Amino acid sequence: MKTLIFIVLVATQLGLSSCAYIYSKSDNVATRIETLANQEKYGLALDILDFIQPDHFNYVFLMAEKKRIQALASRFEEKSLLQASIQEKNKHWAEAMKTYDSALDKLPKSKKLQEARNRFVIKRDKYLSQLRNKLLVSKAKTLSKKTATTKEIAQVNPDDTKAKKLLRSHIREIELTAEKLITCAEDGIKNKDIQLAEECLTLAGNLSTTKKTNKKIAALHKSLNTVRKKRIKSNKRSIQTITKQLKHIKTNAQLIRYQREILALYHQDKSNKKIIRLKKKLDIYINNALKKGIKQGQELYSQGRIQPALNLWNELHQLAPNNQKLNDYIHRARKVLKKLQSLSNNPNNISLPKAAN
Repeated sequence: MKTLIFIVLVATQLGLSSCAYIYSKSDNVATRIETLANQEKYGLALDILDFIQPDHFNYVFLMAEKKRIQALASRFEEKSLLQASIQEKNKHWAEAMKTYDSALDKLPKSKKLQEARNRFVIKRDKYLSQLRNKLLVSKAKTLSKKTATTKEIAQVNPDDTKAKKLLRSHIREIELTAEKLITCAEDGIKNKDIQLAEECLTLAGNLSTTKKTNKKIAALHKSLNTVRKKRIKSNKRSIQTITKQLKHIKTNAQLIRYQREILALYHQDKSNKKIIRLKKKLDIYINNALKKGIKQGQELYSQGRIQPALNLWNELHQLAPNNQKLNDYIHRARKVLKKLQSLSNNPNNISLPKAAN
């Protein structure tokens, strides 16, 4: 499959190169370049310009155009990456994929776009896997509840053909679900997702009706215990290190990094008392940082230093994205900056609103 994709990509690139070469030999190449730039087809425009030789009658102008289009392409690349990043953050997966594909259609040789798209696909597929596992777990729980009732229906009237058929179908569905749960547990162990592996194994054990399946479950429990022991040992070291480092925090950037590390530990093992205590300590640090940062931002804002105030509040937003008070300040500052930009020729006519207490 990978080989086929590579061949298609190579063929596409060769096709584009051939077109670019042909276009570069046409008399109206400057007009074509302008049209492509207006259509944001920067990749093809730059490919054409790469074939222009110094002896071309319009060489100087076309080289100037090349610099202009390279600048436009760079801005387009940055804009597309930012747009896709925001869409991904908001879990608008389909829109993000369209943004990447549309951008690569116009700028196919962009390594930044290619690499970002590859990372996005990996993250999206991981998220899809999580959703599928969630559905699987939900289905397994429902099947487990239905088993007793389905068996009783068949036992009440042994001569009921429909009841027997329903029971056989139910047992087959249970076996298939147990097999999927085992695969889910294997993926969890492979990705060191202990909670997922544990839940899938427990449900598989509840549903399992064959010795072969039970043996697989027992073997996976051993593997899971090995992973769990390693995780506990690793987490213990991480907790000790972070606990020491938290005492010496000096910047919000450091706090953001520790927040990321602590939350990762917490999601791995929500029952660990030491991690829970560490998270509570983190919440205290974040609360103090918010109080201090919001006040500092207010002071900057009241001095007319809107951008520095917004920069500080945006930094705090990474720590507490759902803090309504902080979000109100950010929204207000952005509106003022937008107004400043639109009325930059008449700054004396702009009255800055006061920051709310």
